[in-house]
Amino acid sequence: MGDNRIAVVVADDDPAVREALADLIDSHPDLELVGLAINHEQAVRAAVDHRPQVVIMDVHMPRGDAPGSVRAIRDQVPEARVVALSAHGEREAVLNMLAVGASGYLVKGTPAEEILEAIVRAARDQFSMSAELLADCAEPLRRAERASWRFEDLVGNRLEDSYLELLGHAPCGVLVVGPRGRIEYANAHIRHMFGYGSAELRDKRLRDLVPERYRTASEQLIGRVFTAPSAMSGRRRDGSEFPAQFSGGHLQGRQPRGVVFVADLSQLRAAESRFRQLIESSPDAMLIVDSSGRIQAANHRTEALFGYDRDHLIGRAVEALLPDQPLTVSLREWDDSLEEPVGHSMELVGRRSDAKQFPADVSISPLRTEEGLLTVLTVRDITEVQRAQFVLERSLELLEVTDRDRQALLSHLVHAQEAERGRIAADIHDDTIQVITAASLRLQQLRRRLRDPDEQRVMDKLDETLKLSLSRLRQLIFDLRPSSLEHGCLAGALRGLLEQIRTETGVTYRLEDRLTAHPPAETMALIYRTAQEALVNVRKHAHAKTVHVQLLGLDDGCLVRIVDDGEGYNPLEVESRPGHLGLSLIQERAQIAGGWCRIESEPGSGTTVEFWVPLGTPPDAALPAPDSPDSPDSPEGDPQP
Repeated sequence: MGDNRIAVVVADDDPAVREALADLIDSHPDLELVGLAINHEQAVRAAVDHRPQVVIMDVHMPRGDAPGSVRAIRDQVPEARVVALSAHGEREAVLNMLAVGASGYLVKGTPAEEILEAIVRAARDQFSMSAELLADCAEPLRRAERASWRFEDLVGNRLEDSYLELLGHAPCGVLVVGPRGRIEYANAHIRHMFGYGSAELRDKRLRDLVPERYRTASEQLIGRVFTAPSAMSGRRRDGSEFPAQFSGGHLQGRQPRGVVFVADLSQLRAAESRFRQLIESSPDAMLIVDSSGRIQAANHRTEALFGYDRDHLIGRAVEALLPDQPLTVSLREWDDSLEEPVGHSMELVGRRSDAKQFPADVSISPLRTEEGLLTVLTVRDITEVQRAQFVLERSLELLEVTDRDRQALLSHLVHAQEAERGRIAADIHDDTIQVITAASLRLQQLRRRLRDPDEQRVMDKLDETLKLSLSRLRQLIFDLRPSSLEHGCLAGALRGLLEQIRTETGVTYRLEDRLTAHPPAETMALIYRTAQEALVNVRKHAHAKTVHVQLLGLDDGCLVRIVDDGEGYNPLEVESRPGHLGLSLIQERAQIAGGWCRIESEPGSGTTVEFWVPLGTPPDAALPAPDSPDSPDSPEGDPQP
């Protein structure tokens, strides 16, 4: 090896590509081929044995993985630089290689001159990447820069206005007191309650709205985080007094402020009358029970349900109607503490006056009064409900069996489809792309030897045709088996599809991923294929400028919403035409998965496609994924696309 020549190792599992690269390097006066490898293990061994300056390596080879090989080469041969060469150009694969220290990433089909230049640049410790890959990898950074904004400023400017707007709709009187103890805000309830106008209340103090005897108590309400309701009297503008309940709190904002809530208790009697009317009009039996479990009141429905006259029930223990139940213990859990108790429901057994029993649903709700804490019991006979529930449970069991069979069928169907797609993609990568790549390299070597301009132009056109073929085959591999989908990233796979549509048609997109759950592999594949069908319709027929795709979690499932601003159409007219099966396929896929699909469109108004599928684990989720190491369809050691 000459002192100034760059030592190169070539690693590629395809013989035609490997030999074409070897001849290309031998044709360059400044490069020397020192080793060949056909898999990742041999690539690392050749780098250690020959200690080259550059290793040009196919990413997808058997017996190892590309990131691991790069790490091993950099650890054992620090002076060596690795240039990745692959039929794939997905962002995830590129970033993974760069993260472990690759000095370049080229897609197969790159002109021979660029490959040679990348090798020379790598030897100088300079970086190289295909232009289209660089643009794709930089796109997330541009999106992040456009999306940056200061959320804190937005919240800070609107927080206090939101509080005041909320307080203005409160069902009671509300006062906001400033740092100097002056009233800064009063809602409509306060103005009506005390007889003042807005301007008259401003700069007054809270003590001006209560009689002299309550002024000290009123001052104690201001500035505290929370105070319990306190019974006092309010004083109106004309000097008259009325019973009221005051409570205080703290209003969050840029300046410390107090908030005081005022309730007019003079309306309490009217409320009590309405409460009694509510009890009497209830379709269920209702009883009011004191803390010792004695019945204080009962409505007419109680008489009909239990067969007792209500006068006979007053003063009796509630156990006479609901015997041998844990009800009394539940009632005694409540006390007269400041903490507001919360109601609940129980299923008990009721007993009528003729000693017959029936299943009962009992709702237990607290009622705080001046005499103490009471309990409202709402009792409903659920005999028919339980019968209906039994019938429903049996029906649900049958539906579950049917659903499991449907899920098993769907899982096997999706598994078979994806396995076949994977086999086709592997065949394209391992055979067709490799042969065309070798042919392209041979063609470029032949062109360099031609001197006739006409012959060179013919060769240029032929080379462009081969490059176009490679590009379309790489896109076909992505369509058949997106790498993001293989790694469990549904949003990444959809983003790749949207990028393809943007490149081909100029349609801009917005992808919004708010799906927190991780779908099973079969469900993820079904979601992607269904969304792909809808987006193909956008690309072919919509003539849209923008498309918005959302992934949302809803009811233990995934909701996908695809909205475009295209020409729109009449769904009834289009779906009936021969050859327009895309929309029907979208609906059928969603229904087979146990979900639903909705399509809305009209001429001139764009189209919205929504479909939802459940995210339940398929019955055969334990089956190996297509082309996994445990799958019988993937021979051990075969390179994956």
